Amino acid sequence: MKLKEYPVIFRMMLRLSGIFLVAVLWELLPRIGIVNHTFLPPLSVVLQEVAHLILTQHLLGHVLATLWRLMVGIVLAVLLAVPLGAVLGYWLPGAAVALNPLFRILGQINPFSLMTVFFLFLGVGEKAKLVVVTWVAFWPLIHHTITGIQTVEPDLIKAARSMGMSRGRLFLNVLLPGTVPAILLGIRSSAVLLLAILVAGEMLGGLAGLGWLLHWAGSYYVYPYATAPIFAVGLCISLVGVGLGVSLRQIEKGLLFWKPSASIWNGKAPDKGKVRVPSRGFPVAVAAAMLGIFLIGSVEISRLRHLNNSFAGEEDIPAITDHSEHMQQEDAERKSGSDSGSDHEKHSVHQNHSGHSPKTD
Repeated sequence: MKLKEYPVIFRMMLRLSGIFLVAVLWELLPRIGIVNHTFLPPLSVVLQEVAHLILTQHLLGHVLATLWRLMVGIVLAVLLAVPLGAVLGYWLPGAAVALNPLFRILGQINPFSLMTVFFLFLGVGEKAKLVVVTWVAFWPLIHHTITGIQTVEPDLIKAARSMGMSRGRLFLNVLLPGTVPAILLGIRSSAVLLLAILVAGEMLGGLAGLGWLLHWAGSYYVYPYATAPIFAVGLCISLVGVGLGVSLRQIEKGLLFWKPSASIWNGKAPDKGKVRVPSRGFPVAVAAAMLGIFLIGSVEISRLRHLNNSFAGEEDIPAITDHSEHMQQEDAERKSGSDSGSDHEKHSVHQNHSGHSPKTD
């Protein structure tokens, strides 16, 4: 019996079985003591921490800030790479061949090593982050654009030329639309890498974004689940990456509605005899989502930057500059505990400079 012949519910359960197994193990292993819950808190604790971040630490605002930078960087890369790649691929193919080794070398440069250079010349503001994202997205986009221009169906080009099309009309009406699948593939293949690079850039500077929140979570200790904030922000970053990949795939399916879609996850082979009809509301929904992220994200970045760490839950932020006092206190407690022979556990409490205590569950 083929997989597609099973009920839809069974196929859905089969797809989610791996995630369910990981979630169960994540919850049980720290609970039963196989894994130290200080280093791997249970999933329920991490989800509670996610809710706490949403309510008190502006998690949704940081998500929008990261998505805004990602979207603006990709748009800038498209505006730069697509025209240049189209010119090189169509009008200057010899130059494209000559520049191909240089493009590959520049595309393989580790963007992490360039972050300090960008921050040195552009500062730690929005310019440096947008330049980093644009740089990373530019090289795969120009490569896919040149490849897409040069691999358009020859029959389409012959048919267009037989109808007397000029080179300009042939480029605009045949070659450029035929390159759209390659451009979308370049965006989708580099989206997750762009998110990782952007998070790293936000950790180095700035007061908004998931990277900054992850950097803050690394100094936010809550006994007994000391790493719960780190896992909470990391889980949000993973979900944003998955959602970004799924959204880009849906955009690709909506724009390229004439192409058969196949997936190894649903067990169905592509139906070449059936043409999908595009949804009329799909382009409107995509444009509205991008416009909303562009407007709200910029507002959130300005708001979070003006807060300057003075947001709700500020009393939960520990000092991250000097831990010598806490180390001395811990050493004194350890010595006193060994001298008295007491068996009860003693835990160091992290406090910030203002004397506030950390959050307790």
